[in-house]
Amino acid sequence: MTKYKRNVHTGILNYDHVDLDAGAMFFSNALRERICPCCSIGLLAFEHELPTQPLEPGHIQFRWLTVEICPSCGWWHFRQDSEVSLPDYPGKVSRATWWELTHALQSEIDLGETTLPIETLQRHLVKRWEDRTLLSARQAEDLVASLLQEHHGCQVIRVSANANSADGGIDLYLVAEGGAIRRAVQVKRRITPQAESVKEVRNFVGAMVLERVDHGVFVTTASHFTRVAQAMPAKAAGAKHKLHLDLVDGDRLLEMLRESNGEKPALLPPQVKPYQEWRNARGQIISGQDLFNGDIREWAGAALRRP
Repeated sequence: MTKYKRNVHTGILNYDHVDLDAGAMFFSNALRERICPCCSIGLLAFEHELPTQPLEPGHIQFRWLTVEICPSCGWWHFRQDSEVSLPDYPGKVSRATWWELTHALQSEIDLGETTLPIETLQRHLVKRWEDRTLLSARQAEDLVASLLQEHHGCQVIRVSANANSADGGIDLYLVAEGGAIRRAVQVKRRITPQAESVKEVRNFVGAMVLERVDHGVFVTTASHFTRVAQAMPAKAAGAKHKLHLDLVDGDRLLEMLRESNGEKPALLPPQVKPYQEWRNARGQIISGQDLFNGDIREWAGAALRRP
């Protein structure tokens, strides 16, 4: 499989009292010009105002947090700014930037690499869901297995060690604590946005009958199912064997991915909370969780896509 390299947000890096003029960081020039050091495009600015702090009598400190983030790759840097009112000089303030700078640590990965940790893969796909078309068949199964295991609270058993080998129409089994099979699962990785056809769903229903499994989940990375395929659960429920069939398309899979990652610790810089309100120059408000760990292109004014 062809390898596709991506810069993935894998952590954060702090610089204590950075002096930009000293060239302490490789991206210092990029910060001055407000461009992304990875993509060389303009950064988006967001701010969060902190509670004011009284200092000595007559002095009040106003503080706010600022993040500038790339609308393409999601790289960001974060800082704290402050202003202090000067009672002896009405209408004037003293402004300072506290350069304890924090920025996103990016690591270049090959999507489709089976050794990539599932947590890293999930975090990247929340930001760039279209990259699901670049996954290997094994990664697609791993992704679905991790989400279904969390969603249903049960163990997952893989039918074959090789995701590309014949599986008889069933890829995974969801198993209860006592070992009883709860659901059969078929995973289809699609590299085009075409709708999932009824043919594969019918094949899966046939495999369920042969394996005597009453409940099944058909998962596709395609964005949706055809109308004929969408009618299959009702037909399966009314058939002689009365099968219960769930269809999970790419849109629903993304919802499950966001729900799963929303419950996990986020990679946030100091002083940032998941549900803080951050505001951009147009007055749009976004939460800290979505700003630092979501798809920033939703707030960029245009859906930027990588080649």
